[in-house]
Amino acid sequence: MKFNQGVIEFFKKHNMYEEKMFNYLEDNTNMLDYKDPDERCFIGCFYILDKKGKLSRLILNIPYVYDDITALINIHEITHGIEHYPQIGKKFIKDTTIEALPIMYEKLYIMDNPSEELIKYGIYLDTLCNKDNAIEYQVALEMRDELLKNYNYNMKKMKKLTKKIVKKYI
Repeated sequence: MKFNQGVIEFFKKHNMYEEKMFNYLEDNTNMLDYKDPDERCFIGCFYILDKKGKLSRLILNIPYVYDDITALINIHEITHGIEHYPQIGKKFIKDTTIEALPIMYEKLYIMDNPSEELIKYGIYLDTLCNKDNAIEYQVALEMRDELLKNYNYNMKKMKKLTKKIVKKYI
């Protein structure tokens, strides 16, 4: 399975592409039909842990890319994979910043590709991150603008920044 070339170009532009990592992610990705509402619930990045709580595998379930919205979903889920790929074989703890970078990179994708459809969908996604949702989505939305102001094309530094500024939002 190969990722959509436009999606790969986004990750290259933002200094997130590493061939070995992308080969791993592609080998551990299942493609879904976003047009089928029964398949949408399976979209996500799934973290497989061993008995000791170490991350043993990442599995991505993403839709085929056929429009801006499915590309945006790919950006979000693949960002999870990129962020956690270095943790394979290490203790995995899901914290409140787990959605911060994927939501920030979604916004970057919208800024890079400002179609009317994407802008409206981005506004819709923001409305989903309300007080009724899990804390990690609320925190991610609160942090997003500050992360964007400090964006530097270095995911490792951005990840460190999320850990630093999350204290303001919890």
